[in-house]
Amino acid sequence: MTMSTPATPLTPPALAPSFDARPVPRALIEEVLALARRAPSGVNTQPWQVCVVQGASLAAMRAGAGAALAQAEADTEARARFWAAFRRLPGHSHWDGPAWEQVGPALSDAANAAFGAGQIRSADDLARYFDLFGAPVALMCLIDRKLGLGSVLDYGMFLQTIVVAAQARGLQAVVQPGWRGLADAVAPVLQVHEDDMQLLAGVALGFAPADAPAGQATSVPADSFTRWHG
Repeated sequence: MTMSTPATPLTPPALAPSFDARPVPRALIEEVLALARRAPSGVNTQPWQVCVVQGASLAAMRAGAGAALAQAEADTEARARFWAAFRRLPGHSHWDGPAWEQVGPALSDAANAAFGAGQIRSADDLARYFDLFGAPVALMCLIDRKLGLGSVLDYGMFLQTIVVAAQARGLQAVVQPGWRGLADAVAPVLQVHEDDMQLLAGVALGFAPADAPAGQATSVPADSFTRWHG
């Protein structure tokens, strides 16, 4: 008797976040950032700088990002510049980049592999990503270019603390590393110089709709990276 191998169940696409139009009170944003500043960092470096972008500035940033994204989708050289900017990190001068740059024929295919976490399945999804999923606030997180990669690791704890602090206050915060690819396009709005400060990630911040489906997190289950020894 021939035993057939059971089919591997397909994992459904991750649900993209969504936000409603309610403005976020400044006091709540300040509370979130005041807590996040307590994230640990090597020798108390605290390598984070944050631009809170709202209103007309946010509209201008979205417009600049949209134009740059359309160019990257249509032009090979612009796409190469997108990935060069995405790979740019303080603490090193060159990195060839992983294989996700060769995933699929479209920019959205590679973007999903690089930073989409299963939420980017089309050009429309990619545009929605850079529209901050409709969030009313963007926290654009910068780092001094003179710092090393250790400070980038510290920054991860800062970003995760923003997420947890926001959730505790009824908000939703979505970390978006893909904004590094459009750093040049948003620099005029943020009024930063790439020689000094570098965009590390954006955070979409706001209230989730009351009817938003549960389970939007894209983290893998613990048993997928855990081994038990006893």
